[in-house]
Amino acid sequence: MKRILILILPFLMVMESNAQKLRTTQPTNYLREGPASYFQIVAAIPSSVDVNKVEQKGSWLKVKTEQNDIGWLSENSFANAKGSKSRDENIVKGKASTRASRAELAAAVKGFGKKYVDGSESEGEDISKYSNPVVTEKDMDQFEHSFTIEPFRGYMNIEKPFDLQFHEEGIGLGIAQKIAAQKGIVNDKAATLYINMIGNYLSKYTKAYDLGFRFYILNDDRASAFAVPGGYIFISKGMFKACTNEAELAGVIAHEMVHVIQRHGVKELKKSEAKIKAEYAFAELEEETGPMGDEEKELEEYADNTYQNLISPRLLSYETDADRIAMIYLKRAGYDPTGIGSVLQRLQEPTTATKDIFDENYMKKDDLRERLLKVQQVIRDEGYRSRSDRQYADRFNNYTAQLR
Repeated sequence: MKRILILILPFLMVMESNAQKLRTTQPTNYLREGPASYFQIVAAIPSSVDVNKVEQKGSWLKVKTEQNDIGWLSENSFANAKGSKSRDENIVKGKASTRASRAELAAAVKGFGKKYVDGSESEGEDISKYSNPVVTEKDMDQFEHSFTIEPFRGYMNIEKPFDLQFHEEGIGLGIAQKIAAQKGIVNDKAATLYINMIGNYLSKYTKAYDLGFRFYILNDDRASAFAVPGGYIFISKGMFKACTNEAELAGVIAHEMVHVIQRHGVKELKKSEAKIKAEYAFAELEEETGPMGDEEKELEEYADNTYQNLISPRLLSYETDADRIAMIYLKRAGYDPTGIGSVLQRLQEPTTATKDIFDENYMKKDDLRERLLKVQQVIRDEGYRSRSDRQYADRFNNYTAQLR
């Protein structure tokens, strides 16, 4: 027994000495149970906290914190920070530990949504999947193994850096709850699993691979889709009917992900950001926070403006930007990138059978035509070719049969 202990101790000492100390740089850093964004969150760690790296798998680092939490942080958590480091640090202000637990984090996110988004407490299905990811590691492994792709060789200048912002996720959840209450969520487990596998797979090829996107199906027969701050993506039943294969659906999903990653339509963010105090995230835990101050009014206005931007017809410049980057994501992930053009063509010229499919509030018809022309130009410029072996039509039909 003594000999075993003598052998183990030097081994542990070697492991400890080999551990590399790193310091977090992003406002909010989600420590996860595994090396992907769909794994459960263990804790939220603010910036300027030292951790020990013990292992690396792709863009994810296994670390140990001073509180002996062991989990995975993305490389983004240690990237050079260009923005303010303090905006979300107050989620742990006054705590003995420099981290927020999963339960505290979930309560704070819900508190943000309820406090700042009018109508987020409306009756309707609770869409929060914050602590319960839809997909599993087994699901994703099986899904990813169906692709044969070229090595990924880095990002392009058009792709903006992305950092996690706690207040965005809280407000995003509130807006998502409001949309879900108004439209209703389709309870189709197979199709919901399917779009979450597609979305989580695509996220690996974006700068926001650690965000933890969530995908839902709106109970609306008209074709539309919405992207909400914090990574909540909605695809309507009508949009499923407008698609004929997985590459087209992946194009719609990738397009909405770009809106989140590029922060399209969040016009008030920079104006409000400096005044946002994230300690208000724990308002739900405090029963009474007193009269609304200037910072809270500004945040409430930001939430309302964000919601109005989401439900209004899209700005053409945002849409063409999202189409172009989405095609980059599709190409990286092994999909046929021309699928976006196919969907747009179908929406622009609906057949008699689908004449009522288009949601006029989703985008103006003239803008849709202009958008299609720009997509076709990108396809020509980049030399993209339609490939049936990268469309996965059979899998699309199997998973979405009940919706279409």
